[in-house]
Amino acid sequence: MAGEAIFIGYRRDDTADVAGRIYDAMALRFGRQRIFKDVDNIGPGVDFGDYIKSVLPRCRVALVLIGPHWLDSKDQSGRRRIDDEHDWVRIEIETALATPGLLVVPVLVNGAGMPRGEAVPESLRPLLRRNAAIIRRDPDFHDDVERLATALRASVNTGVLDLSKIGGKAAGPAPVRERKSNAPLLIGGAVAAIALVAIGFGVSRYFPPPFTGEVASETGSEPSPPNGGRGQGEGGEPSSPANSASTLTPGPSPSSGGRGEQEAAPQTPQQAPVQQPTQSGNIIRDCPDICPQMVRIPGQSFAAGRYEVTFAQWDACVASGGCNGYSPSDEGWGRGNRPVINVSWNDAQAYVQWLSQRTGQRYRLLTEAEWEHAARAGTTTNFSWGDQDPVCDQNARNGANFSACTDDRTRPIGSFQPNRFGLSDVHGNVWEWVEDCFDSDCSFRVYRGGSWGNDPRVLRSAIRYGGTPTDRLYVVGIRVAKTL
Repeated sequence: MAGEAIFIGYRRDDTADVAGRIYDAMALRFGRQRIFKDVDNIGPGVDFGDYIKSVLPRCRVALVLIGPHWLDSKDQSGRRRIDDEHDWVRIEIETALATPGLLVVPVLVNGAGMPRGEAVPESLRPLLRRNAAIIRRDPDFHDDVERLATALRASVNTGVLDLSKIGGKAAGPAPVRERKSNAPLLIGGAVAAIALVAIGFGVSRYFPPPFTGEVASETGSEPSPPNGGRGQGEGGEPSSPANSASTLTPGPSPSSGGRGEQEAAPQTPQQAPVQQPTQSGNIIRDCPDICPQMVRIPGQSFAAGRYEVTFAQWDACVASGGCNGYSPSDEGWGRGNRPVINVSWNDAQAYVQWLSQRTGQRYRLLTEAEWEHAARAGTTTNFSWGDQDPVCDQNARNGANFSACTDDRTRPIGSFQPNRFGLSDVHGNVWEWVEDCFDSDCSFRVYRGGSWGNDPRVLRSAIRYGGTPTDRLYVVGIRVAKTL
């Protein structure tokens, strides 16, 4: 499960009916394999207690359903079940609260209110201090579930679970794993707790990216690509973490809520004059159909993918014996010209290795510095088009595929206007893995650009997030680079 699931905990004689409806609603939005409901997912002969204790630490989010009789339920002796230290609902909550990085969300259903502190065992009182969601009966049920799902999805990318519109108050970023400075997990670590739904963590795979400790921070400057834009050292090896880090100049962000996001004041980039969208003379394609179209970046010694790598291009790699034979899920949205998703950083390395062998050219991922240089396209504003927030309009200069779009999924590449270097979807559609390490030991790698599930703030040119190299998320894809 690897921190990829949403756990739904409930008391059967209190909320079994609504638990089933919530399970079905979440499964419809995130995939049945990503939702865990204690009874339904336990096989015959499995010890209930041992299973719950083993599965909760590997989940990203735990929804604790509280109905009108959550406290009043009694056993055969007339004693409140919640007072019994062997009560499995109590054990579930105690285990969830004690699990590092797990986001525990009380969900008030069927008109229930939050219990008073003195009415619950001391070990459960921390639950009462958590921000709560409210799910009402029909006709409001579906609207409330949709708002909760939207908040969960957005939290994966922002580190903040905002329950202000679904009955609770805004929550601060989830805690980061101890070894990760202050950065909130996007989908992995810090936000990992919350990451739970948003990105595509599958119970059987990464959620999107983990509880791996996804971390998030920002840099507001546009670093110049190191090594003449190649991002590689001698022998063609990826640049070292030290070199990668030196290209960024993070500082505290007054608007980050204090939890790890950082942003430096924008600096004037040293680069060639900004050009209009690329013309055919700037497009490189080393083989027809299956090779990505590449755009020469002005004043640099590298080219960047005009579009994000598509399913068609990835499937061609698999068909020819490359990419380790891995065929990622398209989540039922379609393949072809949609950007490939559910591919890890390691998977991306397999793809660029195949592409290099196929063409005899040096393909790789962009370094983080190269990505920002290419994405900004000569700007120092929030987005490549300026400071205006994006809109879901394919004809608008500031159009992008993000949370305002009703599709709630990826769109075919090139659906929105390119930036001034001719690159499409540098804001939204899918996050894009880059070469760099997020931390000194390279246990996390960086991805940039935001996705279809993010709000405008997360789509800014300065935002960066990270996940483990094995994370496979349905909001993360790749864009390739080529050394010239």
